[in-house]
Amino acid sequence: MGLQAMSFDLYAKYGNNRTLSLVSPKKPYYQWRLRVPSGHVVRLVVLTLQGATPGSCSAHKLSAYDFLLPLQNKIIARWCGLPVSGSSPVMKLTSSGNVMLVTFSFSRQRHGAIFKAYFQAVPKEDCGGFISSWNGSLTSPYFPANYAPNMDCSWKLRTPFPGYLLSITIVMLDIQDSPATSGCEKDWLEINGVRLCNPIVDSSRKRIYSSPVLLHFRSDESLTHKGFQLLFRAFSPETTCPRQFRCGDGQCIPLKKVCDGERDCRDGRDETKCSTCRPGEVYCGNGQCKPHGSQCGSQAGCGDSSEENNCAGKCYHMCPNKVCITKASVCDGVIDCKDRSDELNCTRAFHKGCSPSSYKCANGKCVNKMNPECDGIKDCKDGSDEMRCVCGTRPRKKAKIVGGADAQTGSWPWQVSLQMERYGHVCGASLVSSRWLLSAAHCFQDSDAIKYSDARSWRAYMGMRVMNTASNAAATRQLRRILQHPQYDQFTSDYDIALLELSAPVFFNELVQPVCVPAPTHSFSSGTSCFVTGWGVLTEDGELASLLQEATVNIINRNVCNKLYDDAVTSRMLCAGNMQGGVDACQGDSGGPLVCLEKGRRWFLAGIVSWGEGCARQNRPGVYTQVTKFTDWIHQQTKGQV
Repeated sequence: MGLQAMSFDLYAKYGNNRTLSLVSPKKPYYQWRLRVPSGHVVRLVVLTLQGATPGSCSAHKLSAYDFLLPLQNKIIARWCGLPVSGSSPVMKLTSSGNVMLVTFSFSRQRHGAIFKAYFQAVPKEDCGGFISSWNGSLTSPYFPANYAPNMDCSWKLRTPFPGYLLSITIVMLDIQDSPATSGCEKDWLEINGVRLCNPIVDSSRKRIYSSPVLLHFRSDESLTHKGFQLLFRAFSPETTCPRQFRCGDGQCIPLKKVCDGERDCRDGRDETKCSTCRPGEVYCGNGQCKPHGSQCGSQAGCGDSSEENNCAGKCYHMCPNKVCITKASVCDGVIDCKDRSDELNCTRAFHKGCSPSSYKCANGKCVNKMNPECDGIKDCKDGSDEMRCVCGTRPRKKAKIVGGADAQTGSWPWQVSLQMERYGHVCGASLVSSRWLLSAAHCFQDSDAIKYSDARSWRAYMGMRVMNTASNAAATRQLRRILQHPQYDQFTSDYDIALLELSAPVFFNELVQPVCVPAPTHSFSSGTSCFVTGWGVLTEDGELASLLQEATVNIINRNVCNKLYDDAVTSRMLCAGNMQGGVDACQGDSGGPLVCLEKGRRWFLAGIVSWGEGCARQNRPGVYTQVTKFTDWIHQQTKGQV
C-alpha cells in the first residue's frame, strides 16, 4: 500500500466495547486488527456505513476477515454499494476465534465517508448436543447475530416419551445466497438428511417428524449470514389427547404439567423421565441442572463436582484448579500449573550441578554466569560460548542510536524486507546466518487467492533502507523453503515463528550482517532498553515509512503485561514498549526484529514482531515472539547452521 495505508491494533476485554470509526478518511485504505481474550470470539457491530458508491464494489468496500491478514478465503462479510444507516445496526458479525480483521477501502476520495462500529468479546459457544423436550426453539450459534465461520454442529432432538411426534417450524432461514443448483455445498442446515440453504417456500416451513430428529448445521471458512431459527413441539398422534400429554391410563394433562415436579398422572408417567436438562445445561449427579459453561471450568457448578467427571479424558493433564493442559505443554520447561505439576516427574536430564538457567557448553559443562555467550570472555573451557559469534555487529554504524528516527544506511544490517512480486513488501525478517532468516509464522498463511506458503513466490531484500526500491538492496535472494513452527496458532498468535532458507548464501559486508541468536538460557531482563526496526507507521495518525525506522522500547515483565492483555500473553511471548505511552514506536512490520545490545557490544535477537495494540498507547506494549524459547528448534531445523 506504500504511503497510502493506515493500520491499527485494538484489544477488547470481556464486558468492554471498543469503537472503530472513520470520518472523512485521508487515505484510501484502512485496517483494524481486532483481538479479544482466549476462549472468546469477536462480535463486530456495524452501526453506520455512508458515502458508498451505489452498486459499485470497486469504488468502496468494507470487509471483515476471520483472520489477521486479508485472505480472500477468510472473508466473513463485505459491504459495498448503497449507503446504509439507521437506528438498527447494519450487521452483527461473529468470528470463529479470538481475532478479526476489518478493512475499509475506496478508489477515490469522497467527503463524508463515514464508518462507525464497535466490537466486543463474546464467550465462545459450544453447539450441538442432545435435546429431550416437549417444546422449545433451536437457533444457529450466536443468533440473531451472524453465525461464525467453521461451525459444525449436530443435534439429536427427541420427545421425552415414546409415541409422540415432533412438529418443526422454520421461523427463519438465512444461511446462504446461492442458486438452487448449487446443492448447498458451502453453508447448510440438514434435517434428517435433507439439506437446506436456499430461501424456502412457506409451504415447506412446517413439517412433522417421528422422534428422534437429527439436525446438522455446517458453515465453511468464509461468508456468513444470520442463520436459522426453528420452533419444535411434541404432540400425540392420537386424537384422544391433541396437543396434550397422554397418561398410561389414557388421561390427558396439559404439556406444561409434565416434569413440573408434581405428579399429575395416576401412574406418575408425567414425572418419570425428567432427568434431562435443557440445551446448554449439564446434568449434575444430585439431579440439578447447571449451565454447560461450568463443566470443566475453574469453578465447580454442581455441588457434588459431578460435572468434572469426564474432564480428565478431555485434557492430557489437569491442574488442581481445573485448568486443562495440552500434551505439548507438559514437560516443556514452562510452568503452566500454579503447583508446577505439569513439570514434575519429567525425564528431561540436566547435567549434574546445572540449573535450568545455566548456560550449557558444547562439552556438557555448565556456566552459571548470566548471558556468557559472545561477550568476549572465554567462560567455557572448550570455548564454545565464543564460537558462534560472527554476528550482531554493525560495521557501518559508529554513532550512538537515537530512537524514533530514520535509520541510517547500515544501521541494522540484519533487517530484511520480504516481498512478493505482485504485492510488494509484505513482512519483515532477520538475517541469522548466511542461509537462514527468521520471521513470523502468520506471514505465511495461505488463502484461496494467494499461496503465501510457496517459497517460490517470495524474494528477500537485504541491506535495504528505502522501501520498494530494490536497486537500493545490497543483496537479493529467492527463498528455497519456509518452515513454519508446527504448533503455530493463528488465533492466539502462540508459536508465531518461521525459518526461511535462502536459495543461495549471502556474503557478509558492512551492509549485510547476521544478528546473534540467543541461547535458551539467555535473559533479557525487564527494563532493558532494546530496539525495534521496520517500515511501520511512526504514529497512529501518520503514514507508513518509506525509510527504515528505528525506535527504543523497554522489555516489560510478562506478568505485568498479562494483566494488561487478560492473560493473552503466553510464555512464548515477550512484551516491550513504554508503560506510560507516548515514546513507544508503532509496530514495525510483522516478522521484523526486536534486538538488544549486550555487554560484548553485540546485538542479540530478543523478539520477532507478532502483535500488539495501537501505537504509543498507555499500558498497551507491543507483543513479540520470544526467540529464546525456540533456540533449540532453530538449531534442530537448520542442522546447526544457526
